[in-house]
Amino acid sequence: MAGKTYSDELERALARPDAGTMMWQLDAYADYFQRGAGDWPDDCADDCADDFEEVVTCHHDDPEKALAYVVLAASRSDDADFLGYLGCGPLEDVLRDPSSELLERIVAEAGKSARFRWLLSNPFKVAVAERAWAALEEFRITGPHEEPPAETLPPRRLN
Repeated sequence: MAGKTYSDELERALARPDAGTMMWQLDAYADYFQRGAGDWPDDCADDCADDFEEVVTCHHDDPEKALAYVVLAASRSDDADFLGYLGCGPLEDVLRDPSSELLERIVAEAGKSARFRWLLSNPFKVAVAERAWAALEEFRITGPHEEPPAETLPPRRLN
């Protein structure tokens, strides 16, 4: 996807060849999360473990994919607890050491989307790179070590 320009991170995420699989994984994970987690659902057992682990750990090898998961989830779910989990999980993990290009894109998205700013308010200052914190602090709606209240989750954007 290098060389192509996108109007926002959602457009970029939807252009991924694996976007359909990613959305299925996110929907299954959100459903599992909403039911209170616990045992894997009987209808997907071991497959769910692999899919859910992919959502949570792909930042190690593919921070672009981790950001895409977060952005896709924000466009598909209104569950503030689930989105907060992704904000202080995969998004926070991406912000531990983002490339300059990825950080620029995250800053640009923060300027466009209130929901993304809410997501950026979940990572704690001690968990992200100093340069990432400096670039994103102005977009946060909470202090450095507090998550935003669930009731402050902005509505999804209509694209």
